[in-house]
Amino acid sequence: MIDGERNLLQQIGPTSRALYAAFETEVGHAMPRWRILQALLDMKEATQKELAHRLLIDPGALTRHMKQMEAEQLISRHTDPQDNRLTRVQLTASGTAMIMAAQPQRHAFFAKALAGLDPAQVAIAQAVLSEVEARLRDISAGRPATPD
Repeated sequence: MIDGERNLLQQIGPTSRALYAAFETEVGHAMPRWRILQALLDMKEATQKELAHRLLIDPGALTRHMKQMEAEQLISRHTDPQDNRLTRVQLTASGTAMIMAAQPQRHAFFAKALAGLDPAQVAIAQAVLSEVEARLRDISAGRPATPD
């Protein structure tokens, strides 16, 4: 089974890259930026630290995205009045309008990407990928990755 397991892990990279490219083509926005904007829409306001934790994104990469989105006036950032070490972020009206306008394309993209797939197989694939992700996170945190 080692070859099958290795093939599964090796397939994750190309599949992720294909997902990101197709998402941007169909929706018109890069998926990492979309995820940040969507999280801000859901949370209303958050610290960059909260966003990095929620999205499992490197804080430095998040800051680079934030600077670009702030320059495009999609978000606004300000120092937390209770803790000057924290930066609070929220969507601007134009950021909210942009993400709301693109929601139909996002929904259509996911429907198109999964069209014709057996829902039971999709559920199994999701469960397997979630388990692999959990094990990889354990490994990267120095914890033993134990099978269930």
